[in-house]
Amino acid sequence: MNDILGVFCQEIVECLVKYGSLDESVAKEMVSGSKICEVNSEMQENLLFHETPYYWAMTLLYPDNPYWYQDSKLWPPPKEYLDK
Repeated sequence: MNDILGVFCQEIVECLVKYGSLDESVAKEMVSGSKICEVNSEMQENLLFHETPYYWAMTLLYPDNPYWYQDSKLWPPPKEYLDK
């Protein structure tokens, strides 16, 4: 995993911890189990980077609700996330 991809995936974990109230080990397991950060081509990497870590975290937190982004409590991301 290249450095940029590693940082991006760690940011997904941090979003799961902060906005999903998950323990870091559970968040890491969730990201690992989803294989979201296992990219095998430049195209897959570009697709991953097309969205923010917050987006991917919410997608992992709400797998049964593909329209989670229509919930105003979840989208857009919190101001504190956008300001960083």
